Order: sequence, then C-alpha cells, then structure tokens
Amino acid sequence: MNGLSATLIAQRSWQFELVFGASAVIVATFLRFALDNVLPPGFPFLTFFPAVMLALFFASIRCGIAVVGICGVIAWYWFIAPVGAFSLNSGVILALGFYVLITATNVLIIAAAVRALRELSLSRRKADELAQSRTLMFSELQHRVSNNLGTIAALLRLQTAQTSDAEARRALAASEARITSISRLQRRLHSVDAQSVNVAEYLRDVLQDTLAVAKEGTPVALTINAAPLRVLNNAAVPLGLIASELMMNSIKHGTSHDGKTVIEVSLTAEPADNEGRIAAVLEMRDNGPGLPTGFELAKSSSLGLTVATQFAKALDGELSLCHADSSSGTLARLRFTVPDSDPAESPLTNAGSPAKEQGVTQQIA
Repeated sequence: MNGLSATLIAQRSWQFELVFGASAVIVATFLRFALDNVLPPGFPFLTFFPAVMLALFFASIRCGIAVVGICGVIAWYWFIAPVGAFSLNSGVILALGFYVLITATNVLIIAAAVRALRELSLSRRKADELAQSRTLMFSELQHRVSNNLGTIAALLRLQTAQTSDAEARRALAASEARITSISRLQRRLHSVDAQSVNVAEYLRDVLQDTLAVAKEGTPVALTINAAPLRVLNNAAVPLGLIASELMMNSIKHGTSHDGKTVIEVSLTAEPADNEGRIAAVLEMRDNGPGLPTGFELAKSSSLGLTVATQFAKALDGELSLCHADSSSGTLARLRFTVPDSDPAESPLTNAGSPAKEQGVTQQIA
C-alpha cells in the first residue's frame, strides 16, 4: 500500500488529533483574518475548506468533523454579515447550507475511502497469511515426503547389509539408489512458487546426485553439455527420473576395460513451433562394452530401462539405445517435446533472439 493510502488509514492518538485539529483551525482563522481586507464579500469559508480536508486526511474523520463545526461557527460569527452576531436570515442560511453541503460531502467521501482502504488492507493481510500458511504446509509436505523416501532407502540399506545373496544385494542396492534419487528430485522441485525449471541446471544437479548415490566404486568422469531450456515442473519430474535411470544404467554397465567409466551427456533443443512446443533431444553416451548382441529395448528385463521407457511416454517422447560407435560404448537417446513454459521469456521462442538463460557445460570427475 502506498504512502498516501497508509496515511489515510493510519490510527492516530487523541492527543495528535487534538493538536492537529486545533492547529488547523488557528491557521485557517489567522489566514482568513489576514485576507479579509483583500477578498471581496461572499467568501467567509475560503480558508476553512482546506483546514477541513487536511484534518480529515492527516488526523481522522472525527477530527475533521470537529474542525467542520468549529470553523463553521467562527465563519458565521466573524465573516458573515452582520459580523459579531449569530444572526439568521435567508443569506446566512444559504451560506451555512452551502458550507454544510460541501464539508459533509468531503467527510462522506473521505470516510468511504478510509473504509474501503481498511477493508482492502484487511483482505491483503488475510491473503498474505493464507499464502504464508500454504507455503509452510506445502514445504512441510514436501519435507515429509522426502524424509519418508529417505527412511525407505535407509531400510533398504539395512536389508542389503543383512543379505548374503549377491544378486539380491545388487537388486536392493539398485532400489536404494533409485529411491534416494527420487527423494533428491523431490527436494529439487519443492518450491511452491517455482512453476518451471532451467533444464540445463536441473540436469546437472540431478546427475550429480545420481552419481553420488549410484557409483559402485569405479571412477566416473561425467561431462554435461546442455542448451538453455525451461520446462514446467510436471515435465521436469519424468525428465529427471529418465536421466537418473540412464545414468545408473551407464554406471552399472558402461565401465570400459581399463576400469573407468566416461559418460557424456548432451541436451539440444529447437525453437518453439507455431503451437508453442519445443522439440528437444537428450543423449547419454558411455565408453563401456556396448549393447549385447540382439538387444531390444522393448524386450529388456532391466527395471531401470522399463521405468525410463514409461516416463518417456509422459513426455510425448521416444527412448532408444544403440551402439555409440563401431567399437564400443552405448548411446541412449531421448527425443521429447514439451510446451514452452513462458513464451515471452524463453530463449528458444525465437531462433534469432538472444538467450536469456545460460546452458551448462561442465566436467565432473
């Protein structure tokens, strides 16, 4: 609320109102006496109208009404003929009626404005309280969801430690890594105000988190080269889960013969089309032994790849895996389309427009 509105609805002490009202009456009376020999007949209330308005605006409605009455009496006695007497005739009644009409109109207008502003201030305060409560509840909900997922991951970790079967241990460890990754994704997107995310920065954070929870003791060199792209949160969730699953698959199966895993991630995107949709491609390449002979993604028994394939459909996309080159390595490619989250701000809305957000080019050892 601006300064004038705040001044109009501010609560004043009765001492302030008394001093301000008395000062307004005294100054207005002094000025009227000073101008008495200058003004032509017929202006008894000239300096009292501003005093009334100032009292209404800077003090209170009751102070303004008091000033109306006192100034009216002063003008009637000293500035309406016959001077020095409270006489009543048609001319006096007309002058006083005019004064009462003008000042009453001012009082009603200011009173209505004060009431409206106070109701608006109360509504805004309630709206702010509701928004704050909503934010706190949303944050608490997201925090509880993340904590619950963390608890499940910890239980899986304990179960893994008590399991002797190697295959079962690997399955439990993979489930733990997957749930931990989902928990971290939940924390990344927990803001109630953030309706879209920068995919380049989001992928960097998601893949770093996945790398932290999924690497199996082998060194991993991760390179990310992502173009600037913004997507809505409902598209960011499946995209992050797909990237996380592909990363875990590369860490598990993409180790080269020298015992080191090199993973290269790239994201490219085209300008939005006439329907406001952006076509993008996410690629993840490793230096491992490559796909087994006769591999078909649709027939794969890998839970992670099955999850990634299902989430690709949520992005109106298609996931494919092939040999990175003739010698070794696997290339996972996700082609997907997403609606432009903000056509006015997106750096991909127009092919010739300058980018307002930066992509990410980073090497992570």
